[in-house]
Amino acid sequence: MKRRVGVIGAAVVCALLGVQAGTGSASAVAGGRGVPGSAAVAATDDPAGFPYVGSAGAEAGSGTRPAGRAPGGTRTTARPAGGTPTATVRTAGKGARHDYDGDGRSDMVAWYDYSEGHDGMRAFLAGPNGGFAAPNRAWESPKGNFWAEHMKRVTGDFNGDGTGDVAAFYGYDDGRVSLLTWLGTGDGAFAPHFASWAVAPDNWTFDAITAEAGDFNGDGRDDIAAWYDYRNGDDKLFTFLADAKGGFGAPFPSFARAAADGWEVDRMKFATGDFDGDGRDDIGVLDSYAAGTVRLMTFASKADGGFGEPVRGWESTGWHFGRVSVHAGDFNGDGRDEFAAWYDYADGHDALIGFDLDAEGRFGNRRELLNAVPGWYERSRMRLVTGDYNGDGRDDLAAFYGYSDTRAKAFTFVATPDGALGDALHSWSEPSGWNLDRTHLFERYSSPPPLPVCPVVYGHGGYPTGDNAYERDQVRQPNHPKGLAQYKSWGAGGVEADLQLTRNGTKGVMWHNRSTWGLTGPKADVTDIWWATGADQLKGRTIIRGPYEGETVYTFREWLESARSQNMAAFVELKGEAGQSLLNPDASIRETAWNEVVAPIAERATKQKIMIYTGAENSALKAELTKRMEAAGLGAALKNHPRWVDSAEYGWEEPAPSASLHHPTWQEKLDQFATPVSAQAMVTTWPRELKSWLSGKCL
Repeated sequence: MKRRVGVIGAAVVCALLGVQAGTGSASAVAGGRGVPGSAAVAATDDPAGFPYVGSAGAEAGSGTRPAGRAPGGTRTTARPAGGTPTATVRTAGKGARHDYDGDGRSDMVAWYDYSEGHDGMRAFLAGPNGGFAAPNRAWESPKGNFWAEHMKRVTGDFNGDGTGDVAAFYGYDDGRVSLLTWLGTGDGAFAPHFASWAVAPDNWTFDAITAEAGDFNGDGRDDIAAWYDYRNGDDKLFTFLADAKGGFGAPFPSFARAAADGWEVDRMKFATGDFDGDGRDDIGVLDSYAAGTVRLMTFASKADGGFGEPVRGWESTGWHFGRVSVHAGDFNGDGRDEFAAWYDYADGHDALIGFDLDAEGRFGNRRELLNAVPGWYERSRMRLVTGDYNGDGRDDLAAFYGYSDTRAKAFTFVATPDGALGDALHSWSEPSGWNLDRTHLFERYSSPPPLPVCPVVYGHGGYPTGDNAYERDQVRQPNHPKGLAQYKSWGAGGVEADLQLTRNGTKGVMWHNRSTWGLTGPKADVTDIWWATGADQLKGRTIIRGPYEGETVYTFREWLESARSQNMAAFVELKGEAGQSLLNPDASIRETAWNEVVAPIAERATKQKIMIYTGAENSALKAELTKRMEAAGLGAALKNHPRWVDSAEYGWEEPAPSASLHHPTWQEKLDQFATPVSAQAMVTTWPRELKSWLSGKCL
């Protein structure tokens, strides 16, 4: 189980308070989300920008195993016969990548997140045949210093000394972000971390960063590129150039796209490599720009470390984006990396497909590098890393494989002279003690498992279709605390619920029907009655049918508070009937009504996730809602809404039709919108069934 995001120990908080001293002013905030700015903490010899707690930089090998078997093993640092590391400064594009012990062969390193709270790095050092010895204790951190889910990790030679290092963006709960480096010591271990770049809250949003490492300016030191998703539809590519100490300078942007161009980073997978053989690493992208359709693109690096316009190459239909992971390596030893896609076919077999860059800068020449028969591998249990593990000048593909019973092993697909990959060479194995979900392999680029992160499920109360639907309505909308609790028990992380306004906009209330049908008391339109005045007032009425019989009507403020207390996201539909007061000719009525909509959101926007919309058919109301929310600084609530995933062909009825009717559409939406990078939000009228159906289809 992941440690709960949102809690940082007091010692850590105190250390963080000193991070921002001397920084510039924060950048502007667009749409309520942080955007990259210039308030960076300067690099110093003292690792400013990251808290040390206790012995955060503890000497490798000093940690202890928790109860039960956990990864560690004996330190098995490999050295050449002479007893000293043989690392030399890597010429751009040459030599073994992520060689942590200086023997000329690539190695693997994993960050392990222990269940009791401490963290460590474990180096798997490669031998002459490309196999791996038992992992060492390459670096150790006491309990409470790091949360693995707050890190975006990459590996590269950041100081240019020929030894592999690791780096990570670290995101704090209060919005700060730091860039940390652990320099390799040349014997398979890592020195204490230091921070070279850090920003105050509201400058960079951690979740918006996709990190890649490579030597983008050709100076012999690997740099970091960050694709930044502004969450308003804009995207930009930044470069952090590495310095001689292995730290990073302030980022500069190169490629950018506006919202109108339709770029979605959640539908892109990145791998870095020197695809054109010019000595500078480039970025290759697999882009799923339509359901079932993918294309390859190249972002060639420039001499300053920035990137040019993408060049589109091979594309195909019929690919399921969620079944692909992407990699890069020089598998045939010709000095140019190939872009490789591992595809997990539905019939159980797997293949690695390689693509070369042609003279025009386009990926093509599709060829199969590896074909694994059905049943050999379960891709979701593999963590793949490319590197030259036997030191023959050709990149291979290595895998850490974690079994559900905590067994683990490493194996290597060694490249053959023609650039294909041979049968797996099995080496290190461990009979128990490794939790795959806590094992994070470092790679130069984002290479997530093929299964996407499971979406956040939002529930929507079913309402019958057809004539006289209100007569069959069982009032299933979660417009009250009981409904919120029920939907949460089904696995929903949020709900779609309904906001109405009483007479003259005097009270915002949570109710789905135009009238009081389904409640005690005389029938009347909600817009015609007062909240707490008159014989037919709305306050105190209770539901008379369905699963929530006896529950009452709540004000908008009361409902939002209940959602906050249950940690449920609120996705609010402003019902069209409310336009009677919100668009009323009388200004006093309009202002009263809008205050009932906007003020409760403004009061809570910093404490809980609230989104609001109104139907597309209410164009005038939609325009006014947009204007009012943006004027109140609440524009973020109008964006990044959950996606509706139920089939339009099968509506709700009483009794409810089988959720299996929606399975094909759910699969289509999962393939199109789910991402290995972050959890997307999806709305359904069958939240319990969707949550169950997702099991095994996402992580």
